Amino acid sequence: MGEQGKCIVTGALVLVVALVIMTIALLATSLKKLDSDEVGIQYDTVQKDLDDEVYTEGLHTGPPGYEFIIFPNVYTTLEYDRLKCLNHDGVPVYVDVSFQFKALMKFMRDIVLDFKDFDGYQSVLRQSGAAVIHEACSKFNTSQFQAERGNFQTTLSTILRERFTAMHADVTDLQVNNIRRPSQYEAAIRSKERAREDIQVAKNERPRLMTEANTTRLQALSEAKIILNKAESDARIQQSRANADALAIITQFEKEADAYESIVSSSGLEFTPEGFISYLGVRVISAAKNPVYIGLDSPAKTRYTKD
Repeated sequence: MGEQGKCIVTGALVLVVALVIMTIALLATSLKKLDSDEVGIQYDTVQKDLDDEVYTEGLHTGPPGYEFIIFPNVYTTLEYDRLKCLNHDGVPVYVDVSFQFKALMKFMRDIVLDFKDFDGYQSVLRQSGAAVIHEACSKFNTSQFQAERGNFQTTLSTILRERFTAMHADVTDLQVNNIRRPSQYEAAIRSKERAREDIQVAKNERPRLMTEANTTRLQALSEAKIILNKAESDARIQQSRANADALAIITQFEKEADAYESIVSSSGLEFTPEGFISYLGVRVISAAKNPVYIGLDSPAKTRYTKD
């Protein structure tokens, strides 16, 4: 074999090797694998064509150079921590909400056409979820967030499912983990609750206090009646004593007057009030235990008359 033949053989071998390498490269770029938690839709990067079929886990072939636009085949969690929203009263409320979503496989092509890939899809869903939370917050006033927390979660779940269904996503496991109202409002609520409890305690205590007050009042009335009766009794006794003493004094003076009149009459003297008073003075002085020095008129005056 001449040099020309060797060149032909060498060229053929190079061509075969090139074809083999090209074939291997084409096969490599035509094979893509999806994991068990992934689904994908083929996109021909050369022809710029998006396939209609949704592929699940496994090794798949396609046009050379194609790629999978991959979405999770499991639920993905979205969390909102301390999301600030305004309630029906215009009071800011901070909520912690979490839920899970998954793209509906039958709408995968539409989702890719609308949102490009999963990152774009998830970003729009996150914004939509925040908008739903704001809408749900606006339907409840401040007190309802505490008293009707279950209704808030139900309303939020209903609006969220409607909004996400329109974007071809399924929602599950919605949780409202926490609702925080402004500290000033919480303080006012606690103060109001304490006042309500104090009022209830006062209402419960009122019958007992009324009974005690009525009992004290009755005791006071009874004691007042007893004191009044005793005072009236003592007054009657004092009045009786005074009347008796006055009567005794009057009787004594009457007896003294009779005695004086008898003495004056038997002595042929004239009875006069001044003389009687002088007489009594003499009697008083004579009954005194200590000496008394005083000038008094005589108890009687001798009077001469012509027969």
